[in-house]
Order: sequence, then C-alpha cells, then structure tokens
Amino acid sequence: MRLVAILVAASGCFGTHQPRGHWNAARRQVCAGDVCYRVGELPGWSLLRQKHAEVAFFDHGTDSIAQANATCRDDADAASLDVLMSHLLIGYTEIHQRTQERVQLDAREALHQIADVKLDGVPRVLDLYVLKRNGCIFDLSLAAPPDRYAAAAAQFARFVAGFAEESSS
Repeated sequence: MRLVAILVAASGCFGTHQPRGHWNAARRQVCAGDVCYRVGELPGWSLLRQKHAEVAFFDHGTDSIAQANATCRDDADAASLDVLMSHLLIGYTEIHQRTQERVQLDAREALHQIADVKLDGVPRVLDLYVLKRNGCIFDLSLAAPPDRYAAAAAQFARFVAGFAEESSS
C-alpha cells in the first residue's frame, strides 16, 4: 500500500484542489469537474482507488499497480515535460533510467520513461507517461516487480493506448 501512497502523492504534486470525481467502468472514463478522460482496458485487474481525477488498478498476478491522473490548473503549461516527469519520481531511490522517449499520446507530445527504482529498498520498475493538454497535466504510470514487469507492461500498453481526453458534457 505504501507504493500506492507514493504514486498518489507524486501525481498530486502538480495539483491544487481537485473537484470530486467519478469512474464510469462501462466507458472506462474518469470525470472530475471540467475534465474527463478515458483509459484502455485492463482485463482481470481490480479497481484499487478512484478519487477526484485519479484512478488506480491492481493486478494480483503481476503484483502491479496501474494508475492515471489528471490535474487541471491555470499554470499547467508552465512546467516542461521533463520537470513533470521528475515529480513522478519523488520518493523513489536508486533511480536507473532504462529508456526515455517523446511519443504521441492523444495527439499531443508525451514523455515516456521506464526506470528501475527502489521504494523502501524494494526494487520496482516504473513505466511512466506525462503529457499536457488543454490546461491539464495527465500522468499514467505502472509500478511492477522487476521479474513481472514484462507481463504487466504488455497489459499497461493497452491501458495507455486507450487514453484520450474527452468532453465532460
């Protein structure tokens, strides 16, 4: 559960007050205030948490957590993707970047990074995406044990591929 707390705290680093949100499982959609976004399917994963514009899932088979979050604010475009990515790594130690690339996600530039990290001395692999769109910062993340990362990453790729900002109306 500490891993969830770190992921949630890191995703909240960008924010101010977040409006109350809801998760529509049938549409795979999170809405909070004026922002809605959709994520891809994670078959067999359990909803772990939904609060404000954040949703997190847990997979018992891979002992992994996948999370998506949106933070909307007037100065969302001020920070670079590199700075926003560094915020997602707060709380981790022994960070060794495997890859970092700029990709297109929902017709916007996103920063994608995979890193080996430790959390309280426990090794994890993080697969992270961050992008800015329409005054919001979106982050999607996967945290998995190193020996189960490949299996979780294949599922997380579908979760990310299904990401799209949507109208709140």
